Amino acid sequence: MKTVSPQKAAEVVREGGVALVPTETVVGLVCAEAGLPKARKIKGRDADKPIALLCRNSGEAFGFAGETPPLAAKLAEEYWPGPLTLVLSAKDGGSVGVRVPEGAVREVLEAYGGPLYGTSANLSGENAPESLESVDARIIEAVDVVVGGEVGNGVASAVVDLSKNEPRLLRPGGSLTEARLRGMASEIG
Repeated sequence: MKTVSPQKAAEVVREGGVALVPTETVVGLVCAEAGLPKARKIKGRDADKPIALLCRNSGEAFGFAGETPPLAAKLAEEYWPGPLTLVLSAKDGGSVGVRVPEGAVREVLEAYGGPLYGTSANLSGENAPESLESVDARIIEAVDVVVGGEVGNGVASAVVDLSKNEPRLLRPGGSLTEARLRGMASEIG
C-alpha cells in the first residue's frame, strides 16, 4: 500500500478519483462529486443512500443548508472540527449531511480547496475500519490513492438530524448522547 501526500490526493479526487484517508474516527473514502459512482461501487452501496459532505469549516458546511438552526450552530461550536455529522435541510429541498473533520482528511480538504464527499472505507454492511491495516484488501485495490496518517478512536461520528422540527440523535458518539442533545436543545429554548 503506497501512500501519497494530501496534495496529491486532492489532485486525484479533482479528476474523479477516490482516496482512502484516515480521519479522527475511522478510515474513510473521500471523493468529489465526479467520484461518487466509483465510491459507491467500491463499497457496494446503494445509489439512493446519502453520503455526507466533509467541509473545511462551519461556514462552508452551513452554506449547504436552507437555514441553520440555532442548535446546529451550538453543536458545531462544541464539536467541530471533530466527530459530528449534522443532517440539515438542504437549500434545494431534501436534506444534507455535513461534517467538519480533523486529521489527515482535513489536509486533503484544504489542498482540494472545498468540500468533498466522505464515507467509511468498508464494504456495505461491514464494520468501519479502525486502521489502514484493517481496510478490506478489495477496497485498497479499488481506490486510486491512499493517504497516510493517524487514525482516530475507531468510533464513527455522532449523527444528529436537525432537518425536521424535532432534533434526533441518529447515532450517538463520544460525549454526545440523547440526554446531552436534549440538554443543549433546552438551553436554546
